[in-house]
Amino acid sequence: MKKVLLLAFGLGVAIWLNYQKSVDRALQRACDGGTMEACLDLGNRYRDRYRDGEGIPQDFAQVANLYEEACNGGEMLACNNLGVRYHRGEGVIRDMDRAVTLYEQACDGGAMPGCLNLANRYQASNGVTRNLTRAAEFHEQVCNGGVMRGCTNLGNMYRAGGGVTQDFDRAVDVYEQACDGGDMRGCTNLGNMYQAGDGITQDLSRAASLYERACDGGWERACSEDMK
Repeated sequence: MKKVLLLAFGLGVAIWLNYQKSVDRALQRACDGGTMEACLDLGNRYRDRYRDGEGIPQDFAQVANLYEEACNGGEMLACNNLGVRYHRGEGVIRDMDRAVTLYEQACDGGAMPGCLNLANRYQASNGVTRNLTRAAEFHEQVCNGGVMRGCTNLGNMYRAGGGVTQDFDRAVDVYEQACDGGDMRGCTNLGNMYQAGDGITQDLSRAASLYERACDGGWERACSEDMK
Protein backbone atom coordinates (compact mmCIF):
# COMPACT_ATOMS: atom_id res chain seq x y z
CA MET A 1 0.00 0.00 0.00
CA LYS A 2 2.85 2.34 0.90
CA LYS A 3 4.47 1.77 -2.51
CA VAL A 4 1.18 2.53 -4.25
CA LEU A 5 0.83 5.80 -2.34
CA LEU A 6 4.40 6.80 -3.13
CA LEU A 7 3.85 5.98 -6.80
CA ALA A 8 0.65 8.02 -6.86
CA PHE A 9 2.39 10.92 -5.16
CA GLY A 10 5.29 10.80 -7.63
CA LEU A 11 2.87 10.69 -10.55
CA GLY A 12 0.99 13.67 -9.13
CA VAL A 13 4.19 15.67 -8.78
CA ALA A 14 5.20 14.83 -12.36
CA ILE A 15 1.82 15.94 -13.69
CA TRP A 16 2.00 19.15 -11.66
CA LEU A 17 5.52 19.92 -12.92
CA ASN A 18 4.50 19.29 -16.52
CA TYR A 19 1.56 21.62 -16.08
CA GLN A 20 3.80 24.33 -14.64
CA LYS A 21 6.20 23.98 -17.57
CA SER A 22 3.34 24.22 -20.07
CA VAL A 23 2.16 27.45 -18.44
CA ASP A 24 5.73 28.79 -18.50
CA ARG A 25 6.03 28.02 -22.21
CA ALA A 26 2.72 29.70 -22.99
CA LEU A 27 3.72 32.82 -21.07
CA GLN A 28 7.13 32.87 -22.74
CA ARG A 29 5.50 32.73 -26.18
CA ALA A 30 3.18 35.57 -25.24
CA CYS A 31 6.07 37.58 -23.83
CA ASP A 32 8.13 37.00 -26.98
CA GLY A 33 5.10 38.15 -28.95
CA GLY A 34 5.03 41.50 -27.16
CA THR A 35 2.52 40.91 -24.36
CA MET A 36 4.30 42.65 -21.52
CA GLU A 37 1.88 41.41 -18.88
CA ALA A 38 2.99 37.88 -19.76
CA CYS A 39 6.63 38.86 -19.18
CA LEU A 40 5.67 40.22 -15.77
CA ASP A 41 3.65 37.11 -14.89
CA LEU A 42 6.46 34.80 -15.96
CA GLY A 43 8.97 36.79 -13.93
CA ASN A 44 6.71 36.51 -10.90
CA ARG A 45 6.32 32.76 -11.36
CA TYR A 46 10.06 32.20 -11.57
CA ARG A 47 10.70 34.52 -8.61
CA ASP A 48 8.22 32.71 -6.39
CA ARG A 49 9.36 29.24 -7.38
CA TYR A 50 13.04 30.02 -6.78
CA ARG A 51 12.17 31.23 -3.30
CA ASP A 52 9.88 28.32 -2.53
CA GLY A 53 12.65 25.88 -3.41
CA GLU A 54 10.72 23.83 -5.92
CA GLY A 55 13.75 21.90 -7.07
CA ILE A 56 14.70 24.16 -9.98
CA PRO A 57 17.99 26.05 -10.24
CA GLN A 58 17.79 29.64 -9.03
CA ASP A 59 18.27 32.14 -11.82
CA PHE A 60 17.25 35.57 -10.59
CA ALA A 61 19.05 37.12 -13.58
CA GLN A 62 16.30 35.60 -15.72
CA VAL A 63 13.71 37.14 -13.41
CA ALA A 64 15.37 40.56 -13.65
CA ASN A 65 15.53 40.32 -17.45
CA LEU A 66 11.82 39.55 -17.67
CA TYR A 67 10.95 42.43 -15.35
CA GLU A 68 13.16 44.79 -17.33
CA GLU A 69 11.50 43.80 -20.59
CA ALA A 70 8.05 44.29 -19.09
CA CYS A 71 9.04 47.59 -17.47
CA ASN A 72 10.41 48.93 -20.76
CA GLY A 73 7.14 47.83 -22.32
CA GLY A 74 5.05 49.90 -19.94
CA GLU A 75 4.20 47.47 -17.12
CA MET A 76 4.73 49.69 -14.09
CA LEU A 77 4.46 46.88 -11.55
CA ALA A 78 7.39 45.25 -13.32
CA CYS A 79 9.40 48.45 -12.79
CA ASN A 80 8.71 48.15 -9.06
CA ASN A 81 9.64 44.47 -9.03
CA LEU A 82 12.84 45.20 -10.92
CA GLY A 83 13.58 47.89 -8.36
CA VAL A 84 13.27 45.28 -5.62
CA ARG A 85 15.81 43.11 -7.43
CA TYR A 86 18.29 46.03 -7.51
CA HIS A 87 17.49 46.79 -3.88
CA ARG A 88 18.25 43.21 -2.83
CA GLY A 89 20.93 42.43 -5.39
CA GLU A 90 18.98 39.48 -6.79
CA GLY A 91 20.08 38.66 -10.31
CA VAL A 92 21.73 42.10 -10.65
CA ILE A 93 24.44 44.03 -8.85
CA ARG A 94 22.90 45.81 -5.86
CA ASP A 95 22.28 49.43 -6.80
CA MET A 96 20.06 51.54 -4.53
CA ASP A 97 20.12 54.54 -6.88
CA ARG A 98 18.75 52.37 -9.67
CA ALA A 99 16.20 50.84 -7.29
CA VAL A 100 14.89 54.26 -6.27
CA THR A 101 14.69 55.40 -9.90
CA LEU A 102 12.61 52.34 -10.74
CA TYR A 103 10.37 52.84 -7.70
CA GLU A 104 9.79 56.42 -8.85
CA GLN A 105 8.97 55.26 -12.37
CA ALA A 106 6.51 52.71 -11.01
CA CYS A 107 4.89 55.20 -8.64
CA ASP A 108 4.58 57.86 -11.33
CA GLY A 109 2.92 55.22 -13.49
CA GLY A 110 0.31 54.44 -10.85
CA ALA A 111 1.79 51.28 -9.30
CA MET A 112 1.21 51.72 -5.57
CA PRO A 113 3.90 49.21 -4.48
CA GLY A 114 6.43 51.58 -6.05
CA CYS A 115 5.06 54.47 -4.00
CA LEU A 116 5.13 52.33 -0.85
CA ASN A 117 8.74 51.36 -1.45
CA LEU A 118 9.64 55.01 -2.00
CA ALA A 119 7.94 55.97 1.26
CA ASN A 120 9.90 53.31 3.10
CA ARG A 121 13.17 54.47 1.55
CA TYR A 122 12.57 58.11 2.56
CA GLN A 123 11.57 57.00 6.04
CA ALA A 124 14.60 54.75 6.56
CA SER A 125 17.17 56.85 4.68
CA ASN A 126 17.94 53.90 2.43
CA GLY A 127 19.07 55.00 -1.03
CA VAL A 128 17.81 58.57 -0.52
CA THR A 129 18.27 61.34 2.00
CA ARG A 130 15.89 60.85 4.93
CA ASN A 131 12.79 62.98 4.45
CA LEU A 132 9.84 62.15 6.69
CA THR A 133 7.61 64.72 5.01
CA ARG A 134 8.11 63.00 1.64
CA ALA A 135 7.60 59.62 3.31
CA ALA A 136 4.26 60.76 4.75
CA GLU A 137 3.18 62.12 1.37
CA PHE A 138 3.90 58.80 -0.31
CA HIS A 139 2.18 56.81 2.44
CA GLU A 140 -0.89 59.00 2.00
CA GLN A 141 -0.79 58.46 -1.77
CA VAL A 142 -0.60 54.71 -1.22
CA CYS A 143 -3.43 54.82 1.32
CA ASN A 144 -5.61 56.83 -1.08
CA GLY A 145 -4.68 54.33 -3.79
CA GLY A 146 -6.30 51.53 -1.83
CA VAL A 147 -3.24 49.83 -0.33
CA MET A 148 -4.03 49.52 3.35
CA ARG A 149 -0.43 49.12 4.48
CA GLY A 150 0.04 52.74 3.45
CA CYS A 151 -2.85 53.73 5.75
CA THR A 152 -1.26 51.90 8.68
CA ASN A 153 2.09 53.53 8.04
CA LEU A 154 0.45 56.94 7.72
CA GLY A 155 -1.30 56.32 11.03
CA ASN A 156 2.06 55.59 12.62
CA MET A 157 3.38 58.92 11.41
CA TYR A 158 0.38 60.90 12.66
CA ARG A 159 0.59 59.12 15.99
CA ALA A 160 4.28 59.91 16.40
CA GLY A 161 4.27 63.27 14.67
CA GLY A 162 6.91 62.22 12.16
CA GLY A 163 6.80 64.17 8.89
CA VAL A 164 3.35 65.51 9.83
CA THR A 165 1.88 67.43 12.72
CA GLN A 166 0.99 64.98 15.47
CA ASP A 167 -2.73 64.25 15.25
CA PHE A 168 -4.18 61.37 17.27
CA ASP A 169 -7.66 61.73 15.76
CA ARG A 170 -6.20 61.41 12.28
CA ALA A 171 -4.13 58.42 13.40
CA VAL A 172 -7.29 56.70 14.68
CA ASP A 173 -9.10 57.41 11.40
CA VAL A 174 -6.42 55.93 9.15
CA TYR A 175 -5.81 52.97 11.47
CA GLU A 176 -9.54 52.22 11.30
CA GLN A 177 -9.42 52.52 7.51
CA ALA A 178 -6.49 50.11 7.38
CA CYS A 179 -8.12 47.68 9.80
CA ASP A 180 -11.44 47.69 7.95
CA GLY A 181 -9.52 47.25 4.70
CA GLY A 182 -7.82 44.08 5.90
CA ASP A 183 -4.43 45.22 7.21
CA MET A 184 -4.28 43.59 10.61
CA ARG A 185 -1.34 45.76 11.66
CA GLY A 186 -3.73 48.69 11.56
CA CYS A 187 -6.08 46.85 13.93
CA THR A 188 -3.20 46.08 16.27
CA ASN A 189 -1.84 49.62 16.31
CA LEU A 190 -5.30 51.00 16.96
CA GLY A 191 -5.63 48.48 19.78
CA ASN A 192 -2.35 49.75 21.22
CA MET A 193 -3.74 53.28 21.29
CA TYR A 194 -6.88 52.19 23.11
CA GLN A 195 -4.92 50.01 25.53
CA ALA A 196 -2.51 52.80 26.48
CA GLY A 197 -4.99 55.66 26.24
CA ASP A 198 -2.52 57.18 23.79
CA GLY A 199 -4.19 60.41 22.69
CA ILE A 200 -7.65 58.91 23.13
CA THR A 201 -9.79 57.70 26.02
CA GLN A 202 -8.45 54.37 27.29
CA ASP A 203 -10.77 51.49 26.39
CA LEU A 204 -9.39 48.07 27.28
CA SER A 205 -12.45 46.26 25.95
CA ARG A 206 -12.08 47.93 22.56
CA ALA A 207 -8.36 47.17 22.57
CA ALA A 208 -8.98 43.48 23.30
CA SER A 209 -11.55 43.30 20.51
CA LEU A 210 -9.09 44.80 18.03
CA TYR A 211 -6.31 42.44 19.11
CA GLU A 212 -8.64 39.49 18.71
CA ARG A 213 -9.62 40.67 15.25
CA ALA A 214 -5.99 41.06 14.24
CA CYS A 215 -5.07 37.67 15.68
CA ASP A 216 -7.95 35.97 13.89
CA GLY A 217 -6.84 37.77 10.73
CA GLY A 218 -3.41 36.14 10.88
CA TRP A 219 -1.25 38.81 12.57
CA GLU A 220 0.47 36.66 15.18
CA ARG A 221 1.88 39.53 17.21
CA ALA A 222 -1.67 40.38 18.23
CA CYS A 223 -2.14 36.89 19.69
CA SER A 224 0.28 37.24 22.60
CA GLU A 225 -1.03 36.96 26.13
CA ASP A 226 -0.20 40.55 27.06
CA MET A 227 -2.59 41.72 24.38
CA LYS A 228 -5.57 39.80 25.73
